[in-house]
Amino acid sequence: RLQNMLRRRIPFNAVQQAMYALLSQGQTIPVYDRIPTGEEPMPYIWLGTFYGTPEVSNKAVSMHRISQQLDIWSDEQGKKEVNGIMDDVAYLLTTYALPLVGYRQIDGADITQYRALAERYADNTGAYHGILIVEYTIEEE
Repeated sequence: RLQNMLRRRIPFNAVQQAMYALLSQGQTIPVYDRIPTGEEPMPYIWLGTFYGTPEVSNKAVSMHRISQQLDIWSDEQGKKEVNGIMDDVAYLLTTYALPLVGYRQIDGADITQYRALAERYADNTGAYHGILIVEYTIEEE
């Protein structure tokens, strides 16, 4: 066993649990961590692609830069609903800290990308797909 070294952990579970809690408690649109089946009533938010990179690592500190994609789905006519949900989620994430366990958030959340697009399906139905990417720097406690 290595002595006098900071043990490194990958913060995916801690961040996903905190993101789910903040989104579920801070707004009314259902949030899913699992892959949607396609049967969920819209609108809903899915915790999508998740990236992490070590930011600073030394004997005393271990920090990570986390990027979480949020996929927002709406079957309303027009983009108004999906755009409104993205706006609400961006406000929530940049106003409140993640309720992390074993880590702490450094500074605020950064919304690094957002977009809304129309999806058309083979059965001639469609939906609007909002994509919001948020980044955090977190430190292991």
